[in-house]
Amino acid sequence: MKRDWYTSSKIAFYDLLRWRLDVLFSKKNKEQCKEKLAVKNATKPQTNSALWLGHATLWLNLNALNIIIDPLFGNISFYKRFTKLPLSKEKIFSDVVLITHSHYDHFDMPSIKFLIKKNPNLRIIAPKGFRRYFKKFPNLIELDWWQSIDLQGVAITFVPSLHWSNRYLLDKNKTLWGGFVIKSAKHTLYHAGDSGYGKQFSEIGKRFKIGDAFLPIGAYKPEYIMCHNHLDPQEALMACIDLRAQRFIPVHYGTFKLSDESLCEPIKWLEVLLQEQNYPFETKSFAIGENIYLSNIST
Repeated sequence: MKRDWYTSSKIAFYDLLRWRLDVLFSKKNKEQCKEKLAVKNATKPQTNSALWLGHATLWLNLNALNIIIDPLFGNISFYKRFTKLPLSKEKIFSDVVLITHSHYDHFDMPSIKFLIKKNPNLRIIAPKGFRRYFKKFPNLIELDWWQSIDLQGVAITFVPSLHWSNRYLLDKNKTLWGGFVIKSAKHTLYHAGDSGYGKQFSEIGKRFKIGDAFLPIGAYKPEYIMCHNHLDPQEALMACIDLRAQRFIPVHYGTFKLSDESLCEPIKWLEVLLQEQNYPFETKSFAIGENIYLSNIST
């Protein structure tokens, strides 16, 4: 397997400079969305369901196993959280944490330390190479692309995405990056993490029968920078076709302003696209804190 197949293209210095100048001088980049994303008060996920906690954070209950993907409960460096958690973080608990990659908006160490303090037996499943960040933590399981582990009848498979990783200056692509396919006897869901549009979606669709695809739709402007790393709403719909998923659930928008589009633009654009044509899957957008019952699917 060649890692280059799933590694985002390098961004030219000229494009980075162009972006920063655009941010400084363009009025469009300073426009803000007046509306706030809907947030519902939550307690915990019901059996065989999920709670979207904002951004890429998903809290699952599957086969009585509590799983949190990319836990992030507060602010991150240089970025303020614009939508609050739908419940007090004191009420959040987990048996397993899944980490898609090492970027700060997906791998938040304060949130993970909080969960470890609540549950010293917490298991962390992360991409290959993550031991560098958890040298003293005994319950870390590292997975390579397409590698799986079974917990309480739930098969968790780490799958590739078109992205990259780094946390510090000297650790670029020292760890893998990707998403997770999580499968029980009746449910199969896919969480993409961060990804540009690429052939990995059709590969995943050939290997798994996806019930629910949780795909990112935010952080896509300017396109000449972000298209290498993130999906926009149109590309997310294309990815869901490739996945042959039963249902598309958009995430990764409305919580942090990580790029130049307004916080509400991704979901508004998606709604327009859905009115323009029919797609071979159901699309359902949920409020932060809303309970999402997983699709039943024969495996």
